[in-house]
Amino acid sequence: MKDADFTGVILAGGKSSRFGSNKALAEFHSRRLIEHPAGALENIFTKRLLVTNTPDEYLFLGWPMTTDIHPGKGPLAGIHAALKTVSTPFIFVVGCDMPFPDISLIIHLCDQVPGFDAVIPATADGLEPLHGVYGRTGLPVIERCLKAEERKITAVLQLMNTRIIETAVTENIAGSRRPFKNINSPNDMNGI
Repeated sequence: MKDADFTGVILAGGKSSRFGSNKALAEFHSRRLIEHPAGALENIFTKRLLVTNTPDEYLFLGWPMTTDIHPGKGPLAGIHAALKTVSTPFIFVVGCDMPFPDISLIIHLCDQVPGFDAVIPATADGLEPLHGVYGRTGLPVIERCLKAEERKITAVLQLMNTRIIETAVTENIAGSRRPFKNINSPNDMNGI
């Protein structure tokens, strides 16, 4: 992985409706939830970006930030905003509510991206598009889909030159499905 080619991106634009408050700022294992993926990305990427529509809430991270160009259109709009903002050809994207990104898996995904618009891991539960790599070469497809009101990332990936990392490889590198665990409610924080 050539660090100069990648920006580590956290998406923090969700409404947290099931959580009841901004889940990214909720305390989890003595830190704010967002600080867990932020710490992992800081260990890998020199360039980082936070996509949020409430930047004042995240000044404590000290990260560069951008806002959605298409607000209210979900994570695909966040990926779009990141790709439009960064100077690198590729981004690694993780959700703010995913506290356990796996560094070895992230590096493996980044190593697989040459020649592809996206590299996405698969698990027994399906594709994990919010733990994946996206290239600026995929921007035209993303923009067409946003214009057509298509917000489902997995549908967009089918239109891009996407490399899927098979379940066996993903789980062998990560050792479990833990990197894909996301927090949607306060109850999700219990026992992990």
